[in-house]
Amino acid sequence: MNIAQHHIPAGYEPFGHSGLFADAIGPFYVRAKPGGGFSYAFHTAAMHANPNGDTHGGALFSFADHITGHAIVFNLKRMCATVKFKVEYLAPGPLDCLVEGEVEIVRSTRTMAFLRVRLFTGDRTLMTADTCYKLFAPYEPGQHAGSEPAAPPPNDDRPEAPAGFQPFPDQGAFPGLCGPVYYRRKANGDFINGFHARAIHDNTNGIVHGGVLFTFADDIIGRAASGISRRHATTVAMNVEYLSAGPLGAWIEGTTEVT
Repeated sequence: MNIAQHHIPAGYEPFGHSGLFADAIGPFYVRAKPGGGFSYAFHTAAMHANPNGDTHGGALFSFADHITGHAIVFNLKRMCATVKFKVEYLAPGPLDCLVEGEVEIVRSTRTMAFLRVRLFTGDRTLMTADTCYKLFAPYEPGQHAGSEPAAPPPNDDRPEAPAGFQPFPDQGAFPGLCGPVYYRRKANGDFINGFHARAIHDNTNGIVHGGVLFTFADDIIGRAASGISRRHATTVAMNVEYLSAGPLGAWIEGTTEVT
């Protein structure tokens, strides 16, 4: 929680307790704009690294997912859940830099909200996204007002992978935190991947944070692309739809198809 706080511009305040996963990869910061709305920021560090030494796209996504949810809660005064994210990466995010975010609520109805988000460092845009959220009950002020982040659970909550699975080498710090990710070759030659949803992956509602699922999907898609092309691959765009909640404590599997 002590990541280069002197790099955060004046006026930003840290979020309160935001769930174990967001607390572990933050701190995230928020600043009210004079004309309404908010600006957001976090400082990238070694924990956010992908295997290539840049900020992992899953870390940027996790920040974007968190701040769009915040924008809904504190502008529309409604609780919410992520339904869709359409992400485009425009530039790599360096480590040890300030990443800021802007969120625009494009439209809201009784049950849905549609938003745009942009993440940037200095004058360079790193990521943009169009996103859709399901709206639930009204937000009550102070409902998630805990000022102190929860202590992360110990790293010994990592059970053994099912028989036949082995961990990917060189996962990078951020995929390792979201995983670690394992793989197994099936009888037909295809691969199946998996990870244990651990306590540290908790969002504020006692389920797996969407950023963890995104990072898992991004990681195994990138490995599939590299495997088929025999070249390094980087994510340019990714469309995500959340169909159901990921339970904590579960073994979650994923497959990829190169089309």
